[in-house]
Parts: sequence; C-alpha cells; structure tokens
Amino acid sequence: MSRSLAAQFGTTLPGRLTVRGEHTREVGAVGFERLMRMKHRPVEVFCANDAVAIGAMDEAEELGVGIPGEVALIGHDDAQFASLGRPRLTTVTYPAVEVGRAAAQPLVERLNGRVPRKTVHVKAEFISRGTV
Repeated sequence: MSRSLAAQFGTTLPGRLTVRGEHTREVGAVGFERLMRMKHRPVEVFCANDAVAIGAMDEAEELGVGIPGEVALIGHDDAQFASLGRPRLTTVTYPAVEVGRAAAQPLVERLNGRVPRKTVHVKAEFISRGTV
C-alpha cells in the first residue's frame, strides 16, 4: 500500500514498511527479505502487483516463513499466474474496462469544454485464495 493510499483511508504507513522498486518478482523477493529481517516484522504484506507477491512468496519459502501461517500475503491485479501456485495467491482486482473509461473520461470532458470530476470511484474485487 502506498503512503498516499493509506492517507486516503485516514492512516499512515511508516517508510520502513514500504519497499520501492520496479514491479517485478525480484523486487518482491528482496523487499520481503528486508521486511522479514525487521525486529517487529509485519504479519501482513500487500504487494503492488501479483508479480511482486509471487517474488515475496518465493523468498518466504527460501526463508522458511509460512504463507499464510506466519505472514498473510495479498497481490494486486489478478494476473493469470496468481491462481497457479501453491498456495494460490489472494489478490485484489479492478474491472479493467471500467478503469479505462474512468481514466479517459476527464480527457473527454476537457475536450468538450467541461471541468472534469476530481474523484472517480471504481469497485475493487477481493479474490480470496490461499495466502490469507
């Protein structure tokens, strides 16, 4: 979860609990290892996408950290491979077509001389599988 998203929900996210980098399996593995070395390590990890989450799962196995026994893990975007591993990855997804329309709408409104809405809400879907 990003700090800005946490702020929208009225909470904060300490910098030490965020890992920056490309959205890849490798970054997921490195980030998960860093989190697991903390004195007070998190018991839940929300990843930027499913590739990062799969990398975190790989590293959890290397470190002997139980998913979901010791750490709950959630990905984002419901990539095709998310349901293939063991345990199958719990993830959050958004309807791509609706998100695309919401992204294009402000451009269309500006082209038509109108002031676009500043907030757009899109319904997310939580897909519970085996990592929570």
